[in-house]
Amino acid sequence: MRLYIKQQGKGCPIILLHGWGFNGDIWDDIARRLAQNWHVYQVDLPGHGRSTPCDVVMSNLTQLTQHLAQHLPKEAVWIGWSMGGLLAMAMARWHPTFVRALILVSTSPRFTTAENWPHAITPSVLQQFSQQLQTDIRGTLQRFLTLQVSNRAQLRLLKTFLKNTTLPHTTALTAGLQLLQNIDLRAEVAQIQCPSLLCLGGRDTLVPREVAESCKDCWPQLHTVCIKPAAHVPFLSHPDIFMRILEDFLGTTHPLEKTSPIK
Repeated sequence: MRLYIKQQGKGCPIILLHGWGFNGDIWDDIARRLAQNWHVYQVDLPGHGRSTPCDVVMSNLTQLTQHLAQHLPKEAVWIGWSMGGLLAMAMARWHPTFVRALILVSTSPRFTTAENWPHAITPSVLQQFSQQLQTDIRGTLQRFLTLQVSNRAQLRLLKTFLKNTTLPHTTALTAGLQLLQNIDLRAEVAQIQCPSLLCLGGRDTLVPREVAESCKDCWPQLHTVCIKPAAHVPFLSHPDIFMRILEDFLGTTHPLEKTSPIK
């Protein structure tokens, strides 16, 4: 299995993980900005973009994090959006030497509703998407896009990206939905030791802003911030605000030496 990783820039490593239905190119604008001071790694997860599929790896969070550890550097800052944030949390918990700091974007340790976890989507929504995938991949992805944005301009932006990119393999999409349906890291995240930030969108319907307080209950060390006018993709809809948040959290716009602190 080949894992495609686009690299640019020099300096300390920073790793970008995409969400369900997309690939590493979704980060292109932010990656170019970061590459002025960092060595940026944009990962295409298995079966997405230019990475070859591997259903066993993609559907098993433990194996997936082990696979990422084989291809990516230690002591990196990890930025994970949506499903990618779930993977970044798992990396920080199970492979702590790889994650120096964690920036989570529109994500949650549990994506579906449960007892004492109301601020999420219902399992039936993901199940419906899984069924629709079997007959209409592009249509299913387009319907999923409508849940991620708060206005037509943002929807057009995502639809343009989807139109111009390679669609993920159906099996990879199905495996990703299984991760979103089944993974619950609430009991794990309190053990994460690295500095961690959760950035949410105030108009996000997939990961509502209220999840911040729920996360703080199980992860007291977590810092949270909300971009109020943003929905599920704040780094596309509000890139300048998003970059300021990154720079403030990391403490500087310049590459960090291994001995310097991260705020």
